[in-house]
Amino acid sequence: MKKYLLAGFLALAFFIAGILTLSDYGINWDSPGHFLRGQALIQTMLSEKSNDDQSRLISPILVKPFEYISRYYFAAIEYNDYYILPKLPDRILLKNRFEKLQSESGKRFSFYQYPAWDSQNFIYGHPPLIDILSALSNRFFYQALGILGDIESYQIVSLLISSIGIFIVTLFAYDVTGSYLAGFVAGISLAFFPIFFAESHINMKDSSQAVFFTGAIWAFWHWIKDGRLRRFGVFIMFVALALGVKWNIVFLPIILIPWLLTIRKTEEFKAWFNLGSLREARSLGRLGIIGGLGIIVFLVAIWPYAWTHPFEVFTNVITYYIDQGVGKTLIQPLGFILPGGFNIYPILLFFTQTPEIILILGGMGVIWGIRERRGNLKVVYLLLFWLLLPLIRLNFPGARTYGGLRQIMEFIPALAVLAGVGGGYLVRVISDKYSKGNKFLTPILLLVTCYLLLLPIINLHPNQNVYFNSLVGGLKGAKEKNLIDWTLTYGNIYKQGVKWLNEHVEKDANIAHLAGPDFAISPLWLRDDISISPNHFSSFDQKGEYILSLYNPLNPPVFVKRYPEKFLKPISQIAIDGVSLLLIYKNDERYNLLDQSSVKEMNKFIFQQKSDNFGDYWEINLDKKYQITRILVENVRDDCSGGFEINEVIFFDTLDPTQAFVLNEKKVTSQEGIIEYDFPAENARIIRIYPQNDRSCFANGKILSISYLEN
Repeated sequence: MKKYLLAGFLALAFFIAGILTLSDYGINWDSPGHFLRGQALIQTMLSEKSNDDQSRLISPILVKPFEYISRYYFAAIEYNDYYILPKLPDRILLKNRFEKLQSESGKRFSFYQYPAWDSQNFIYGHPPLIDILSALSNRFFYQALGILGDIESYQIVSLLISSIGIFIVTLFAYDVTGSYLAGFVAGISLAFFPIFFAESHINMKDSSQAVFFTGAIWAFWHWIKDGRLRRFGVFIMFVALALGVKWNIVFLPIILIPWLLTIRKTEEFKAWFNLGSLREARSLGRLGIIGGLGIIVFLVAIWPYAWTHPFEVFTNVITYYIDQGVGKTLIQPLGFILPGGFNIYPILLFFTQTPEIILILGGMGVIWGIRERRGNLKVVYLLLFWLLLPLIRLNFPGARTYGGLRQIMEFIPALAVLAGVGGGYLVRVISDKYSKGNKFLTPILLLVTCYLLLLPIINLHPNQNVYFNSLVGGLKGAKEKNLIDWTLTYGNIYKQGVKWLNEHVEKDANIAHLAGPDFAISPLWLRDDISISPNHFSSFDQKGEYILSLYNPLNPPVFVKRYPEKFLKPISQIAIDGVSLLLIYKNDERYNLLDQSSVKEMNKFIFQQKSDNFGDYWEINLDKKYQITRILVENVRDDCSGGFEINEVIFFDTLDPTQAFVLNEKKVTSQEGIIEYDFPAENARIIRIYPQNDRSCFANGKILSISYLEN
């Protein structure tokens, strides 16, 4: 009974702390899509009619299905293949409209309920369990009771599931060792693991799937250990829940089968394999079939589209994970791909983003396990397989990573259990050798461990997901060594930027939405008079809009990404330990970094039409190197208008090409029939232009002039 009280205490303390700090955190840039998806799926499940009042609102993310607003780095919710821009008013005060409509209707509904986004628009991507649970939570805690905010009521589900994970990890460590000390250390090691702590507040998938992954392994270990059929039921439940969130758990057999082979000679394994004591089932195969069918029924039940198209849904999910998990795009620094394509970067992140005390205690846990490997069903092997598999699978050639340790968070609970076991073992060793009977040893270890784990949680709050330990010199050292994961706030930090804007900017200020991560700027946080819209970006016209810019390790060659960095001085920043995580710009001539008044125009250049293996292209030869800012094209087609256009424009400095500008920013000038393409002062002596098709303004017009910054 005491072990449940301990586990419950730690889980409850984490949950309460999470609720008290929840308003300090932002949202993930994918969260608005998940909010919309959950509400749409519930509406279908309950056969609800659309709320006509809500149809009077502009979409909470400014776009309807098959529209886009990002100029680069599109969000998952944007159907950028269609290239349809929404028609938006000059200034958009979504929060004001929403609050007024709620007041008129006399009832609460979520900002992220919008009739145009129905369940038919969400048939791809991850399974929807967390989206549905979060939407149900919103309807209960916000819409029905009003005790949590609109956004917070979605996020509380992740906190609750993470608290369950702490409960399980605490029990697991106790069950392995019989030590309350081990259970306590394991629980706080998971609770205060910086990435886990932060992501539990903002992440709707990864922390939850890590918990369900943990529950499945814990239940399976108990099933082998005591042979009770109910443990099998718990195991199947956790597997189903994990599959309902994210399919990392498909790798579970690679953990369990090797461990089963190591214990095949034990009495527990023989009894389990024979299942002679289980009256409810005659064979392991029969149980597997029953469990498998139960999982399939559950997955179909939580996805309305699967009710009529089950095979299509499962095929889409499998295709989605293959596309996401295997590919050539790696968002990581160079120099960590070994001969043969093996990638050691995930291992490096493991050692630099794990608190040192957990590494030490986890190492002690491994030593304990090796020495005690004959007992407890060789649980150390189970824990090691569980810890290492997520890290190793990202090392293989072709495996793709773009989110650091966040995408393999299932290893963290394994490490927490090892740390708990190691803490208990360390106290026992020291007590036996040096201070037998010393009653203060355990409290000292607990105090030191709690202090060392709490320190980064407090110092980095609410940005614990950018934590790096002293092995790499902290956050500053990670930046200096180009470990780019220091930049991956996943949009959480935007809320801190919005808070600064609310307190400092002038009345009726505008924010320019430029890229997919900007979806993490919720209009609900903005001051009543502040508008956010893609149409506010004024480029060289400098109309005074604000731009919030996250560091992008890919540094894509797109004008709107490079313009503020090259032309403007930031007016503020959100920095942690002296490292800038978010820059705020005002597109006003008072903050120019480069003198835009020095722009000159040339009309004489050598122009030739050529061909190569990639197709026909135009080549412009200049007499020397220039910093190109504009290309004007005249006599274009009538249907050639604003937005952006896909052409491959390559700037050559001497003879080496830079990355190709594929998404070209363009706008209609005041002169009839003339289109302007903008570029961020790229160095070039030779320019090559590959129009995508004959609808391109480049393809149908004539280059009138090229503008450049005079040195």
